[in-house]
Amino acid sequence: MTYRDIIHQNRFHHSSVNWWPLYAYHFTDIQNAVSILKEEYLYSRYDAKRLNIMRNDNASRQVIDMTYSGATADVRFYFRPLTPTQYHNEGFKHPDLRYCGDINANVPVPVFFAFDLESLLSMEDVSFSEKSQAGGGCQLCNTLEEFSQFNFDQIYNNRWMQNIDEEKKYRQAELITKGPFSINSCLYAILCRNEVEKITLLNLLRTESPKSYSKYKDKIKVCKENMFECNGLYITDCRYFDGKASIAFSNTYEKRSYINRYKKAELRPLEATIDFDWVSAKTLINRQSTKFQINYETQSGVQFSGLCKPKNAKTLYTKIIIEGHLMCFMGQQLVEAALL
Repeated sequence: MTYRDIIHQNRFHHSSVNWWPLYAYHFTDIQNAVSILKEEYLYSRYDAKRLNIMRNDNASRQVIDMTYSGATADVRFYFRPLTPTQYHNEGFKHPDLRYCGDINANVPVPVFFAFDLESLLSMEDVSFSEKSQAGGGCQLCNTLEEFSQFNFDQIYNNRWMQNIDEEKKYRQAELITKGPFSINSCLYAILCRNEVEKITLLNLLRTESPKSYSKYKDKIKVCKENMFECNGLYITDCRYFDGKASIAFSNTYEKRSYINRYKKAELRPLEATIDFDWVSAKTLINRQSTKFQINYETQSGVQFSGLCKPKNAKTLYTKIIIEGHLMCFMGQQLVEAALL
């Protein structure tokens, strides 16, 4: 019996989604993803804050307080996506809906780094636990025999939970290793929620590090099924045509269900800013900025008209920031009308 054998068994006999067991998953916000790709390393939460490379602190304070200190000093991976933590943190959550009122329980634009699980398990200094390290910490293991005894039916279960307190611990089973961890050792893909967020990540990376953009652009993909909760606010479309810009917001069943479950009072409008940058040959010709508000519950989109294209402008870059968080960075060539 090898790690490969166990992974194969998990794919076809123990997992709700047969490709989940092939990978280990690191979940973060798009701003942190850019830092990871520029550095080419994953750092522990402790080191990322110490080195000032954590742009969005998206960990719930309550979860951190319940997690033994060693885990926050290590690089952490999950065996699967769609964990209970992801359910509460993914997508821009209205401040009044965030987990236990924690302002940091918020990953506005989520990104998954997927790593080859067999390769990761075979590395030195990699340990794994059958349940979450939060709440006191489950026993850490590091042998093939121990791994073979894990309850993978529970770890990879994606059906309704019967015993919530117990089953959610299995769904947050973890792998940990000492940092820094080279992403090039076994990186398979970088997964985004939709095309807008994929292009946003590519544009951020191209702007901040052309070298990193060239190296990783082909690994950045969209994964539409069995990866994201889609239960918060996010941008689903952003385009310009004939002096008008149209922005579409998420209006999913999952988002409405989350609101209905956790809403205790009327939700105040969100404050947002949109920047329109008219560019020619990488030179900024003009910037138009507008502040606006978003009704978190009901608004499905917004349109801006009267946008005058300056002479010689070849590209329009649009940035949307909601309460300090970058949600969208799209580019559109004004001649061919192609998205960048």
